Amino acid sequence: MRLTISANQPASIELFEVLVQQSTDVYQLADAGFIINYTSNAVENVLGYAPHHFIGKSVLEAIHPDDRDNVKEWLISLRAIKERLVTLEYRVKNKEGDWVWIENNGRNMLDHPHVGSIVMNFRNIQSKKIADHALVQAEQRLSMLLNNTEESFIIVNSRLRIITYNKAAQVHSPFFFQRELQSGLSVLELIKKEEINELIEVFEIVFTGEEVVKETVFTDENHHVHIYNHTYRPLFDQNGEIFGVFITSTNITERKKLTEELAANSNRLETAQQIARLGYFENNFTNKEIFCSPQFYEILGIQEAEATFKDFNFLHQVVHPEDKELLRNALENSFSTGESFNIEFRVTGEKEKVILAIGVVEKDADGLPTKFRVTIQDITDSKMAILAIQTLESRFRSLFENSIDGVILSKWEGAITSGNPSICKMLGYTSDELLSLTRHDLLQLESPLVQEMMDQREKTGSYMGELMIRHKDGYYIPAEVTSMMMKDGEGHNYISSIIRDITEKKKIEKEQKALTEELLKNNQDLQQFSFITSHNLRAPVANLMSLLSLYNKSNPGDDFNLVLVDKFAEATQQLNQTLNDLVNVLVIKSNNNISSDTVFLSAVFADVLKNVESLLEQQHGVINTDFSAVDEIRYNRIHVESIFLNMISNAIRYRSADRKPVINIRSYVVPGYIVVDFNDNGMGMDLKRYGDRLFGLYQRFHDNREGKGLGLYMTRSQVMAMGGKIEVESEPGVGSTFKVFFKSL
Repeated sequence: MRLTISANQPASIELFEVLVQQSTDVYQLADAGFIINYTSNAVENVLGYAPHHFIGKSVLEAIHPDDRDNVKEWLISLRAIKERLVTLEYRVKNKEGDWVWIENNGRNMLDHPHVGSIVMNFRNIQSKKIADHALVQAEQRLSMLLNNTEESFIIVNSRLRIITYNKAAQVHSPFFFQRELQSGLSVLELIKKEEINELIEVFEIVFTGEEVVKETVFTDENHHVHIYNHTYRPLFDQNGEIFGVFITSTNITERKKLTEELAANSNRLETAQQIARLGYFENNFTNKEIFCSPQFYEILGIQEAEATFKDFNFLHQVVHPEDKELLRNALENSFSTGESFNIEFRVTGEKEKVILAIGVVEKDADGLPTKFRVTIQDITDSKMAILAIQTLESRFRSLFENSIDGVILSKWEGAITSGNPSICKMLGYTSDELLSLTRHDLLQLESPLVQEMMDQREKTGSYMGELMIRHKDGYYIPAEVTSMMMKDGEGHNYISSIIRDITEKKKIEKEQKALTEELLKNNQDLQQFSFITSHNLRAPVANLMSLLSLYNKSNPGDDFNLVLVDKFAEATQQLNQTLNDLVNVLVIKSNNNISSDTVFLSAVFADVLKNVESLLEQQHGVINTDFSAVDEIRYNRIHVESIFLNMISNAIRYRSADRKPVINIRSYVVPGYIVVDFNDNGMGMDLKRYGDRLFGLYQRFHDNREGKGLGLYMTRSQVMAMGGKIEVESEPGVGSTFKVFFKSL
């Protein structure tokens, strides 16, 4: 099926067809049995098929087996619900045999007289689905990583409020916090007042970019001692700015107890009390003794027999090539200056690991090294957790910045905190200008739709519907709005709004409605014209035939034949006049290219007055005019003269028998129109009785007045031909006012 446009249809239909065929969305029409009878060209870009491939086929073809039942239910609901948009996401197979996600919007217009189909339009959302799936996987991996370790993780933002924490942190929190952990709370609210200043000092150091390690000791209600090691690490964003702190808490109670028991027997075990992990190495240059814990070998992934500590060559075998120089410089600097080192490096093997190494070289009074101590810690899991969080945030930011739809984040009370490039482009604001507004500045607050949106969001936490959004230049844009209430990391409510411009969609809908109304009106006029034509031609034709039957053919000189000839002339004249009237109506109705000229109302009135001046004097009538508000219009002069002549003639013809006719004509301006009022004090009309027939063909409402009933019909046709309209106010015995609206050009 191909959309076609007849010569009589307006240019807007051609525009509509171009929009459909050039759209990136695919448009399809299907009958009540879900058989496709039209597909737009965009399907080649979306699925790879030519449009004719789908003609005569079911909508259910090429649907993914897992989605088939959902699509069936969707189609059945479409057929049951008339002219309401219903949307579904599902997978279809493209020409290359791949499953592609689409979003299909359907509307049942089977009962629509000019559509008679189920109307569908769909678009490819494969990239969106892939992004959503990747985001879910990242969240799942992050959740698994955080909640399947005994080490506690807490992440706070730059205002020291908790963003998230894992299960272990929640379990261990009673030992070192006064309140239960909760997102949005400040960590300062969780501890004793006397500990606040100390913790603030820790965070001040961390926000300079340094890592801080603290150890705390607690006694539970059973008088058992618990020892935890807390590490505070800064979190950096992609610009190198610190946006939060990653706090790890490790239960080292048992290790501490063991260290304390061994402290009296060994100096090296005294050092072990301060390590955070089990990997420890010590080289005593004085007595040539070397101690290396088993975990040291395990963390580095080497065998004890492979380790030769004389030159540390084994480290170069397992350290990642990109980190070898970093490690070598740290060791050389420590041996040279005696300063401690704290570095992170990677080791290779079956699984790449990230190692934190903290060490120091002790020297004697002569500057010679006496001991070399180093503690290593496998921080792979911690690093992965931090990376996962940063990746997740980066993906959220990418989706936000690159979304085709406009996105606005605002506080609960209304202040806008963020807006993506799409919304700035849509509404004409710069980013800074948008942030100076509230979301209420963008809405028609007096609209009942806005109040409905607020009520629904208050009850359910979300809203989806159509609203008018204010552009920077003051006009309003129709938009589909999805608005949801959410909570930020501090526990405060905020509003996330996704906005899609549907101006083109509304324009098409308006054009469709206007076209439908125009077709209906033309159809009604055609039916009325057809009826009147057959009715008004029947009488003179029947009269002629009757006269012809009376004609004496055998004696043409019959005196009665002469009488019949006169009657023939009268009937022929009547038939000719009727045909001329109908031709005039057809000329107005069929002329779509009426020329416009600069017309002065005062000049038109002066010309028309010459034609009615004699009749006006006979009735002692008066015409008052006032064209001071507007005199010049762009219109067809012949039509304007005809309108003035019909209005003035009618006012005189249907004058009151009780008073002299007085006609008042004035012009003024209303939005979109120039209006000319024709007010009289004549007989008036009962609009309740005759209003629906007032502007019809051959309609007369006063039997005692001459006229054919064409004037008002012709006037209305001439006004509407140029995009105008006509209104009437009338009261029997008082008079009438006809308001002619000339459309401003």
